[in-house]
Amino acid sequence: MTKIENEQQYNWAVARVEQLLPLVTDETPRSDPHSIELELLSHLVADYSDEHFSIGRPSALSIIQELVTTHGVPEPAF
Repeated sequence: MTKIENEQQYNWAVARVEQLLPLVTDETPRSDPHSIELELLSHLVADYSDEHFSIGRPSALSIIQELVTTHGVPEPAF
């Protein structure tokens, strides 16, 4: 698999990554089959997530508005 094409493949890959996580530690050699599979699937999952579930970068104005709202500062009149 070179690219995740649909949500069914994505869900399978996420489930497989979750299965592999307990099998790979910092001490696991990079040449270990589980380590290789985990790295490859992780990249595929991340690429699909970025393409289909990305929320994008917030604008400067939306960040300021969020900070004003959460800190109770009166909003400036622009």
